[in-house]
Amino acid sequence: MALRRPTPIDRMVRGLRGRTNRFRQVQSSLRKESGSILPTALYGRSDILTKDQWRKVIAKYNPQELLETLNKLDQKVRLAEAGVTVPENYLVMESEEDLDRFREWLKEQRTGFALKPSSGHGGSGIKVIEKRVAGRFITISGKGLDIDDIIRHAGKILKGSFTRGEPDPAIVERRLILHNSLRELLTPGLLDIRIVVLQGFPLMAMTRLPTRRSMGKANIHQGAIGAGISLSEGRITSATLFRRGVKRHPSSGKQVVGFRFNMWEEILETASMAAEASGFGFVGVDLTMDQDLGVVVLEVNKRPGLEIQNANRSGLRRRIRWVETRIRKDGADLLALGPGIKAELSRKWDLAGWRKFKDQLPEE
Repeated sequence: MALRRPTPIDRMVRGLRGRTNRFRQVQSSLRKESGSILPTALYGRSDILTKDQWRKVIAKYNPQELLETLNKLDQKVRLAEAGVTVPENYLVMESEEDLDRFREWLKEQRTGFALKPSSGHGGSGIKVIEKRVAGRFITISGKGLDIDDIIRHAGKILKGSFTRGEPDPAIVERRLILHNSLRELLTPGLLDIRIVVLQGFPLMAMTRLPTRRSMGKANIHQGAIGAGISLSEGRITSATLFRRGVKRHPSSGKQVVGFRFNMWEEILETASMAAEASGFGFVGVDLTMDQDLGVVVLEVNKRPGLEIQNANRSGLRRRIRWVETRIRKDGADLLALGPGIKAELSRKWDLAGWRKFKDQLPEE
């Protein structure tokens, strides 16, 4: 006998019984905004993008062929050709025969670099070297490695240890230095900014702030802070650590909520440009701000995660429907707009709460 799929009422009842709810932070915020005393589980159905809905959005906007074939290396080529700033590649290894060339390169290397798999996921397999001291390479977490350690790690990438057994190229690229305007956040590692984009329109933003617990990596599941950013202002409005609200960075004690990013218009425009260059319609663009290069795109994620909703205490579903409605209404004219105009429209829509502006409401 086939199992019956849970209905919305089933899910609501489970929430009322107090079971784990992945988006309880969003629901609690919506409940607070409403001023109501109804159970938290009743909120967010029209606002939160669930995992099932997320799959449908990806299937609708991201070509299956590209999902299966486009890796980070090919992606960087696409972005660079479109004029998007990406980290420079020092070396690309496609087979174990390339490891000897990498060893010779390491012998001469005196500064930092990043070593990563071409098709890795969630930051797995990435080694970031900060500097070289007395012949040993020091990672951003402070661990010392010798040349053989790094060669072994590159070999694991090539054999597919971080791509479910599928052989994968290893990329050695420029290590980025955090921009001075971000030093106030004092993160032990390079923070990044994730912008979720639909058809070139930024929908939601967050920054992932590394901590000592995350070993300097901007990975929320390993202990980095996920902090929601107001799309209209570029200001951190809320922050979460292991799905608990925080206001200060646990490593430095510095205030996180309220911080405002410089060059916010450029960040959103770059995200829009990178999303369109990627060939996907629904993506998460990961950027950072480098001291020398300015706004740099680290990656375009073709299956952007949903944790950004908790970081922002807000859902993606309403925003997706709003953009889809605008596209249905204005069609090709809206899609043909440049990245800067799309970013500016998103900021205005965000300011209006992804609802109609007052001057667009019909008179009664």
